[in-house]
Amino acid sequence: MKRVVFVLPALNMGGAEKIVCELINNLNREDFEIFLLLLRKKGKLVECIPDDIETIDLKRDSLRSSVFDLYFALKRLSPDVIFSSIGSMNLLISSLRPLFSKRVKFIARETNLVSIKNKDEKYPKLFDLMFKSVYKNFDLIIAQSRDMYDDLVKNFNISKKKIKIINNPVNIEKIEKLSKSSDGFFDESRFNLLAVGSLSYKKGFDRLLEAFSLVDDENIFLTIVGEGRERENLKKLAYELNIEERVRFFGFCKNPYPLMRQADLFVLTSRYEGFPNVLVEALACETPVLAYECKGGVNEIVIDGVNGWKVKEGDREAFARRVLIAAKKPLDKKEIKKSVYRYEFSKILKIYEDTLRGV
Repeated sequence: MKRVVFVLPALNMGGAEKIVCELINNLNREDFEIFLLLLRKKGKLVECIPDDIETIDLKRDSLRSSVFDLYFALKRLSPDVIFSSIGSMNLLISSLRPLFSKRVKFIARETNLVSIKNKDEKYPKLFDLMFKSVYKNFDLIIAQSRDMYDDLVKNFNISKKKIKIINNPVNIEKIEKLSKSSDGFFDESRFNLLAVGSLSYKKGFDRLLEAFSLVDDENIFLTIVGEGRERENLKKLAYELNIEERVRFFGFCKNPYPLMRQADLFVLTSRYEGFPNVLVEALACETPVLAYECKGGVNEIVIDGVNGWKVKEGDREAFARRVLIAAKKPLDKKEIKKSVYRYEFSKILKIYEDTLRGV
């Protein structure tokens, strides 16, 4: 039996945290003894941790203040595998690698296109240097998409042998159950667009509002689900674009799947992604998608004319035109759902289990 320690800063509602929670809930207990190490035990996903998982809370609020506690906690647990996710945490874990025996295997699950994400940092060149120098310490790096794989190889000189592409899973059965609701979230006389995500610069909701303002049809309505620091700026932008009457800011929603199932079209205008889970989840709800061709998995997920459409990155006019076409040309719901079976949770879970056994 292998002892696997998953390491995260906290358990907020991000994609990385959700995937780790799914893994620790479903990994075979006969093969793996699982521990969860957190800088701070907080976040909406804390309630999702099963009782049989030992959770270590370092009670720290920053990576910098947690270095020694993290090191000694990992030493005490004596793991066979240390599994970290989220870029900043990965950097810290990789820097500790030389202090551990080669017997202990270090795995990072990367969550972003690092070369693009680093441009948003205060010192981008420093972050680039850190990734180029210490990321090679990992025994294995899991990339969520081909774009992410290429980014690590071309821009950070990571050996191809150290990278494995594992797409994010979608629990179709679970989503089906959670998506059933008798509540009517939308006016069915309208054509309803839905976007879900944190209201941050990366997610590009400002670009969505700008493109939506070009949709010349008063019967097409947009709902944005999520919270974040850009909320007030986005509401102001909607007002300036004179579309505030056709845009609803829904706020945080613990279970967005009923909205995904009831929406007519799911839209995504992110500036970049790692692997956009929300696209796959919307497809699992049999809802077609429309997305900018941003880097990070969109081209792998969206099959034009089958489960949705892609338009050129940042092309607002093309996006608006496609919304109008989608409103008049529904796609086959069975084909939409069929397109995500390749990401079905049990298939991806088996890949993770085989990876943890064989690393």
